[in-house]
Amino acid sequence: MNRKLISKAISDIDDAFIAEAQSAPVAKAGQPSERTSNMGKYENKRKSTGSRRLIGLASAACLVFSLALTAYAMNLFGIREMFRTQYRELPETADPYIQHHTEATAAQEEWSARVTESLCDTGNILTTVTVSGGDKYIVVPTDAMPGDSVGFIGIEGDQTLSEYAAAQGKELLFVGATLRHNEHLGIFTEAQRFVNISDTEMSILVESSRSGEAGGDAICKIYARDEAGNRLDLEVPFTLEQTPAENERIYVPVDPDAILGMSVGEATVKETPLGLSVQWPETITDVEASYNIMKVQIEGVTFHEGGGSVLEDDGNWRFQASMGEGTIGDTMIVHFYDWDKQPIGDITFVKK
Repeated sequence: MNRKLISKAISDIDDAFIAEAQSAPVAKAGQPSERTSNMGKYENKRKSTGSRRLIGLASAACLVFSLALTAYAMNLFGIREMFRTQYRELPETADPYIQHHTEATAAQEEWSARVTESLCDTGNILTTVTVSGGDKYIVVPTDAMPGDSVGFIGIEGDQTLSEYAAAQGKELLFVGATLRHNEHLGIFTEAQRFVNISDTEMSILVESSRSGEAGGDAICKIYARDEAGNRLDLEVPFTLEQTPAENERIYVPVDPDAILGMSVGEATVKETPLGLSVQWPETITDVEASYNIMKVQIEGVTFHEGGGSVLEDDGNWRFQASMGEGTIGDTMIVHFYDWDKQPIGDITFVKK
């Protein structure tokens, strides 16, 4: 991999967003069913010798935690519609940069997939995929189980998914999507949102966090399996155009060593159509002490995609957070918290 995520803090995420991921309402029968799957693993260093942050290696098996969410509108299948929740909304400034793909398709004999929209900046890639099961398959999210209720995909009734498929004379197709294997994009973690348009068609929003600086040619891998466990994957090539970054600013830390276990360098703040992007280099001076850092919060800004520290191939750490909503003036104050949500200390950055 060109870049490796060793750990990712649950940083700058408003508690409301965490609550949404932990307790979401079940989709109502008769409505398109929407679900979120976080492809990664949270580990608390106090209980494990592993990382203090979010593990997201492309080569590792992904733990998928799924939650059913209520559909919000009839048109749920574009980036704007699928990104929207009760806690977040895609900035209107992003709309002109949403790419619409008409020829990014792939198919096997019985089913097909197409990339419909994408949106890319220096910290994130949003991609929507529509999967069709044709006449053979009932399409369900990758984390579904045959014994789950049909309410899982928004269908009213007491049948399980397996029973429903059999009654329709069809089979279940478990489907997900990823961009992880595109090394040049620098993706270190992903989440997926699923919306069942019908029992044979499903849309997926892939939300990829990245440390890359370029777009370009990419491949969306649609990974699928049938009830027998046979893999039926597809690959859909498409092109990403990166949105421009504006008003780039440099901030200098007043006391780079204010937080035990680490030292920080100059911070770079960028404004993109998806919001504020912030990053700074970190030097780990005490590994054990650094594990105590659970959350990083930048005063005056809410980051819808959180933030964390990435270990690059050159051995250097870098903190980054993106899709920020708020304002950073001449001074940027960063608060650090431990696993008990108690403050560790602050670092103040001054605009250069």
